[in-house]
Amino acid sequence: MVSKAQPAVQFKHLFTPLRIGTFSVRNRILSTAHATGYAENGQPSERHLNYWASKAKGGIGLIVTEVQPVHPSAATSPNLIHSWKDECIEPFRRIVDAVHQHGARIVAQLWHPGRATSSALDGRPAWSASPIASPMYQETPHEMTLEEIAEIVQAFAAAARRMREAGLDGVEIHAAHGYLLEQFMSPLSNKREDGYGGDEEHRLRFPREVIEAVRGAIGPDYTVGIRISADQFEEGGLNLGDMQRITAKLTEPGQLDYVNVSFMGMGGAVIAPMYVPPGQFVYLAAGIKQVTDLPVFCIGRINDPVIAEGILERNQADIVGMTRANICDPELPNKAREGRLDEIRYCIACNEGCWGRITQGMPITCAINPSVGREAETEITPAPVPKRVMVIGGGVAGMEAARVAAMRGHSVALYEKEPQLGGQLQIAAKAPGRADMAEPVRYYEKQFEKLGVQVHLGTPVDEDIVRREAPEAVIVATGGLPALPPIEGAGNGTSVPVVLARDVLAGTAEVAGERVIVFATDQGMEGLTTADYLSDRGKQVEVLIPYPSIGAKLEMITGMMITARLARKNVKLSIMTGVKAVRDGSVIAFNPFSMREWPIEGVDTLVVSAGSRANDALWKTLRSQVKEIYGAGECVAPRKLLDSTLEGLRIGLAV
Repeated sequence: MVSKAQPAVQFKHLFTPLRIGTFSVRNRILSTAHATGYAENGQPSERHLNYWASKAKGGIGLIVTEVQPVHPSAATSPNLIHSWKDECIEPFRRIVDAVHQHGARIVAQLWHPGRATSSALDGRPAWSASPIASPMYQETPHEMTLEEIAEIVQAFAAAARRMREAGLDGVEIHAAHGYLLEQFMSPLSNKREDGYGGDEEHRLRFPREVIEAVRGAIGPDYTVGIRISADQFEEGGLNLGDMQRITAKLTEPGQLDYVNVSFMGMGGAVIAPMYVPPGQFVYLAAGIKQVTDLPVFCIGRINDPVIAEGILERNQADIVGMTRANICDPELPNKAREGRLDEIRYCIACNEGCWGRITQGMPITCAINPSVGREAETEITPAPVPKRVMVIGGGVAGMEAARVAAMRGHSVALYEKEPQLGGQLQIAAKAPGRADMAEPVRYYEKQFEKLGVQVHLGTPVDEDIVRREAPEAVIVATGGLPALPPIEGAGNGTSVPVVLARDVLAGTAEVAGERVIVFATDQGMEGLTTADYLSDRGKQVEVLIPYPSIGAKLEMITGMMITARLARKNVKLSIMTGVKAVRDGSVIAFNPFSMREWPIEGVDTLVVSAGSRANDALWKTLRSQVKEIYGAGECVAPRKLLDSTLEGLRIGLAV
């Protein structure tokens, strides 16, 4: 979990300047490159400007742009910046001016994915060192010719020239994450028999030529960095020892100014989900620091400035990547510097609004701060007429609506029937490894204290209370109730008790016996984390999923992590399997496509996770009685965390 409030004097390192090549940064907080999906027709957009400027205004030291393809063979979509075109120069100038105006620096990341893409994007074949399929895309790439290698080398150089012309402070050569330069460096993906393959020296020829060409194109008085994977975490791949040796070789000619250390593999943990402890992979940057005197950057779910300070104090890195932390709260650097740690909206690594949206082809935002990427449209301004606002429900939609309405000058009272705020966040936080789901509650409690929001806990609201309080505006955010699919034989007196997953996690339902079936139709985290919870309590668990895949609504990396956790705990995951009935100590399962039925015998408890249904009774009743009324979150319709937070934000702006 995140730290509590501590005085600013603790930061002896985080807010000291650092020289990186030809420029200095004001502090050691870094936003590493990450796709935004904000580009328009391959060009930087106004949305980019607002997004990066908000980080600069928030006090960050250094911003690295998203991956920018250097050549058409990158087979990329128009929502990335095409740095092979001169047209990107002019719009970048406006962005750079905005970033510099607020005191930050910005570097462009130059990129070619190699085989880590798909011909489905534009029909072009993927290019790589050798015709070996990408583990993710499973598409055999074209083996690059010598002429094509030379063409890509010059493409990196030309892109670097454009970035200097546009006024950016430097460029970063992307040689990590299984992309093209790493594909040439790694024996896993380079099986060439010419001068670009074979032993390590030959495998390093292409990245060396890229570095040399980039430096030649922009001259000695411009910053050039490189991003590397310090470990591929795969048998036969490059490990930390290899990358220490390789880093020394790549930096020895003096053409690079910094090394940005990441890693590859580990089931996608490079964008570490909630299950990964903060800072777990910083040791990789510390290992690279042993072989170079250049500034070394680190990453790894570092969401707390106190953790970042410790990394710097131990000399494990020179600058700390706090990328998702800075997405979640662009004001994090200023708040930390001013000693306002308890006001930081800490990233919980849910990955729902950032990485999860990119993998679906949508622009990024943040599930607990959806103003990200919407900076222009969600600016909080004073309300023309202050009102007395009643918010009914203390889940995330209600809390966000209350916060924003109060910031606009309204007098806000929030009513929650439970003895604590948070709603389903508090239930989700009960699952193993998911305690950070409750972190937003801490943030909102601090905001309510600061903004003077009156919070009434343990207070159910009905029509009479609304009439008595006579608010000028009402926001109903009563959330969702657990859904229950039709199951024959379920009910009082059944031979197999049927309970709800939500009640199991909340501790209000008893799970009898040892053998438990979890029927998960929600396709999210609730059913899977309930299985994890029960396994930790010694239950023999099988999860029945009536679909062809597991957790289809989950962000990919989190989905892989929870699936791996359950596999390690011997939880059986059965897809294409529904539940028709319970009878005589058995669960009657069926295949939803063939409709074939079979009994699962000896079941002690059936746990059902079927998502939510709208708890909308009060909202429907009050709509005819209150002149200004809004519905927010799952009481309108069951959706994801991001949707509820965003709706709360929009209503807080509208009231």
